[in-house]
Amino acid sequence: MFILKSEIKIGDYTFRSITNVEITKSVEDLVDTAVITMPAKFKVKQNGEEKYTEDAVKVGDKVVIKLAYEGKYEGVEFTGFVNSIGSKIPLEIKCEDSMWLLRRKNINKAFNKKTELKTILQEVVSGTELKLSDKIPGFEIDKFIIQNANGTQVLQKLKEEYGLSIYLDDEGKLYAGLQQLNNVLQNVIYDLNYNIVENNLEYKSAEQKRIKVKYSCRDKKNKQIKVEIGDDDGEVRSMEIKDVFNEKELRKMAEAALKSAKYDGFEGSVKSFLIPYATRGMAAVIQDKKHKNREGKYFIKKVVTTFGTDGARRDVTISNKL
Repeated sequence: MFILKSEIKIGDYTFRSITNVEITKSVEDLVDTAVITMPAKFKVKQNGEEKYTEDAVKVGDKVVIKLAYEGKYEGVEFTGFVNSIGSKIPLEIKCEDSMWLLRRKNINKAFNKKTELKTILQEVVSGTELKLSDKIPGFEIDKFIIQNANGTQVLQKLKEEYGLSIYLDDEGKLYAGLQQLNNVLQNVIYDLNYNIVENNLEYKSAEQKRIKVKYSCRDKKNKQIKVEIGDDDGEVRSMEIKDVFNEKELRKMAEAALKSAKYDGFEGSVKSFLIPYATRGMAAVIQDKKHKNREGKYFIKKVVTTFGTDGARRDVTISNKL
């Protein structure tokens, strides 16, 4: 028998009776988020004094969310800070991970020559409790100016201009790099006939997936170079690439992106219980005894974990085949 448990610490208070929790983690988003829903006029007690939750909880309070099946699984699903407290009924407490600390840090810094990505990121996290992941690639960025921007704005600029995936990993360390270089050696197995609650996957051939890749860059004379490959009637995926200065290299990157997007296999999502554990960046091994030819391994790009009166679920969205 699976008995659900939760422990949510917000500031000095611990809650074990909540209406709902929703935690979202994605390789495509800078910030992991959590929304905690509580009954209206919920009271807490401290030092003999009773307060309504909305009066006791403050923006900036530290948040730790643990979820569990008694005796079978227990894990810290989210750590972060209160970002906002709703005024409606039921009470919603919105939280974000430790990127919250970087939103409150103002940066002015000029890197006027080629600088390693790690050096720029170290400037972003300096003075905070955040550390850098040891999986950040060692490539250089040409001239990067930060003018009166907060930490998350700097990271967003790096993300957009260099096509990086940037987020806090499961150790709370800042990761920046390719999507598939973090957690990908960790697998979670989904048997489509056994351990899923809901199957929202669709199997498509490579030919059915219509994709158009449009990449651009500028040469050293600031002249724009463009490469377009793929299906003329396809979904357009465009990006301006920094630190690439010739058509040959740009085309190679576009071809790799197209190959990654067009494959015979599944796309969509599966919904499971709290176990097996899954998080973004892991590999989902899809098993189907009725269609063995469709089995394969896929990159997990997003996981939404919910917990509440209706039970616990993980909604796992996959992307390309590995």
